[in-house]
Amino acid sequence: MTFVFRCALLVLASQMTGFGAHAQQPYPSKPIRMLIPSPAGGGTDTLGRLLQPGLAESLGQPVVVDNRGGASGQIAGAALAKATPDGYTLLFAYGGVLTTGLPLYGKLPYDPMRDFAPVAMLAHVPGVLVAHPSFPAKSVSEIIKMAKAKPGAMTHGTSSIGSSSHLNMVLFKQMAGIDMLQVSYHGDAPALVALMGGHVPFAFSHTVAALPHIRSGKLRAIAVATAKRVPILPDTPTVAESGLPGFEGLLFYCLMAPAKTPSSVINRLHEVVTQLKHSASVEQRLTSLGAVPYDMPLAAMAPFLQSELDKWTRVINAAGIKPKR
Repeated sequence: MTFVFRCALLVLASQMTGFGAHAQQPYPSKPIRMLIPSPAGGGTDTLGRLLQPGLAESLGQPVVVDNRGGASGQIAGAALAKATPDGYTLLFAYGGVLTTGLPLYGKLPYDPMRDFAPVAMLAHVPGVLVAHPSFPAKSVSEIIKMAKAKPGAMTHGTSSIGSSSHLNMVLFKQMAGIDMLQVSYHGDAPALVALMGGHVPFAFSHTVAALPHIRSGKLRAIAVATAKRVPILPDTPTVAESGLPGFEGLLFYCLMAPAKTPSSVINRLHEVVTQLKHSASVEQRLTSLGAVPYDMPLAAMAPFLQSELDKWTRVINAAGIKPKR
């Protein structure tokens, strides 16, 4: 055996040993970065941080929150799309990043279906149709009847263009076949202030923002936008059961990874998140915020996200919605 050949064997053996050690390295072996597409302190940030301590404890590695707010989630989404698909960069996303951003803006710095891999659902925040206590309509069917009696005469409030509250109202009007005048506000809080002040008679909001005002009697809940009634408003019917069959507008929050992340990593993370969201502490915190734990099998997530993208693309295109830049 020549000296050169022996050296080549030694190099090959060292490479194979290093590769084997790397391949056998358990996940995770270093800190995990969790991108959140909102500034610190916002609703998305609050929900995302619910996962942080439990993930760190269950996985045995620190989980570092990286707030990448701005551009309606596009900055965080682009960062995830460019990340190495090894499970060490994750994105805590809301539905808009995945299902409404593309039809709203026409082009994104990522493809929400091709560049991401679903990991797990955490929760959904029920949309709720709320009215000023003096508003005469008490149900969805009564609102539709009033609107059809005077096309274009009724007004309603809405939050930021492209938000879930705004899009729920757009879907509501399309399915009901009614025409109403929209009064827009910059966010859910200003819209609710206007509603409680009697400047607009009713609007879609969500339970995180509206629930305290419903409980105080400053607002009246007419219907929830979910497919089924929700535990935090058990006596409030769904829009679908009270006058508009088939209606559903879902504001959901989930964990995503870069596309091509190993399935073993995805499965591990899915199991951990599933256990965490049903722990007593996380469930209690979600309920206090007005959110509801949301279960979905891993195999069902990609088809669900695609169906939501298709649905909101039809709604947004039919309404000709373009966000203000």
